[in-house]
Amino acid sequence: MKNSSQKIKPIFPTLLSVFLVGIFIIFSLMEFRHTNKILNQYETGIKEVAINKTNLYFDDLKTITVNAANNFENNSSIHKPLDLKTLLTLDRRLTSIYLVRNDGKIIDATEKEYNQKIIREIAIKTSELHLFEVFVSGVYKGTLANYDAISLAIPLGKKVAFKDLVMVLEFRIDPYKNDVTQEFLNPNYKIAIFDQFNKAVIWPFDPVYLESLDLNAETFFEGKNKYNLSSNTTKENWRIIVFFTSTNFEIYRVFTILFLVFALYICLYELLVEFWGVNTAKTYFENIDFAILNQINEGVIIANNTGIILFANEAAHNIFADRKNSLRNVTLKEILGNAGDNLETQDKHFISTVMFRDNILKAIHSPIIKNNKILGSLTVIRNNNDNSNIDHRVLHKLIESLPQGIVFFNKHHEVVLSNLIAKCLLSNLTIGANIEVIDKELASIIYNNIDTGLSKRTQTSTGHNCEITPIYDDDGIYVGTLVILLT
Repeated sequence: MKNSSQKIKPIFPTLLSVFLVGIFIIFSLMEFRHTNKILNQYETGIKEVAINKTNLYFDDLKTITVNAANNFENNSSIHKPLDLKTLLTLDRRLTSIYLVRNDGKIIDATEKEYNQKIIREIAIKTSELHLFEVFVSGVYKGTLANYDAISLAIPLGKKVAFKDLVMVLEFRIDPYKNDVTQEFLNPNYKIAIFDQFNKAVIWPFDPVYLESLDLNAETFFEGKNKYNLSSNTTKENWRIIVFFTSTNFEIYRVFTILFLVFALYICLYELLVEFWGVNTAKTYFENIDFAILNQINEGVIIANNTGIILFANEAAHNIFADRKNSLRNVTLKEILGNAGDNLETQDKHFISTVMFRDNILKAIHSPIIKNNKILGSLTVIRNNNDNSNIDHRVLHKLIESLPQGIVFFNKHHEVVLSNLIAKCLLSNLTIGANIEVIDKELASIIYNNIDTGLSKRTQTSTGHNCEITPIYDDDGIYVGTLVILLT
């Protein structure tokens, strides 16, 4: 009962923290989603108001255009057409009315001066429409060139006498622009409107910023001010763009959620550590400077109780340098081989022998225990000095007794072993010398033969017959080249 209560006591606060943080994250996500939904509805509402206002504006102009066409045809004959100026009274925004043939020739106009090219183009495009279908032009400078205007054109033909004729009505749009600008005058957003040819009808910023606008972008900068863009199109393909002042809500939301998830991760990690007892073994050495362990000649390895290495000193890294570049987060079994099978008995002290390459190593393994809990293990790797010295002396005598010259270059292409015959055949042959210094031709042959995995017999330009063999470790990693000089 005592042990059970001691285990539950540290776990309960962490479990409570996980529960509270989890609940807080859920409520935060719900709140963010609710707030984001409200913001989206707010932005969508503003766009819809502008779109509806623009659509109603065009519907109104189309109604006036159809009424003007009906009035003209009902009160005209081929011999006595209705005076177009009488139709100008239909709406105060009407500035000019034109009667044009569908080939672009202007028959009658309410004004003496007008932009003949634009009226012709509008009439030609309208000629393809059916009876009483209305064509809407883009924005252009009006008849007097001091205001912006648009034209609506409608094909006639209700009476045979007026077949192949088009009526073009020009409207000034400044009342519409003033109305929209005043209605959407707000410090939190601005509105821009472009016609179907992407010409600015309403532009709320300095004209110099118009050139930098990308209609497909999601953000826009006016100096240091940042705006989020939201756009849509009307029935006449006019584009409505609303510039909302950037609130960085998305960034705030992301960072808040990341912080909460990180807090939850920490709590879950602590809970799992307490529940399974997978604690860092370094806590056992809280007051010890780990740099001291790098001064020890033996390899020192500290692992948690799942066998994952948390710390290895420089000597341990040097011992296993050919197998692993770094021992951190590597399992003990990966480097100790069969000796790692004994790690299942973590609560016991044992000594095992490890064969690593040509070296016989001794592994001294001890559990790390704190507060009656196994935190991990401490393993000391030590060379078997007696056997290694004997092996070294036997190998040295054997090489010296051979009638051939023997040289072994390591993976850094430096001499680590040679006999007297080799020193006689090759000049500058000293321990640690680079092959480039000894013989550049031989160096080139060795470099080209590293990846072949095969022995190669060759003769150098100096007359030396030699056999070159690349050497690899158990993992297939290149460790050096053995050169036999034949006398």
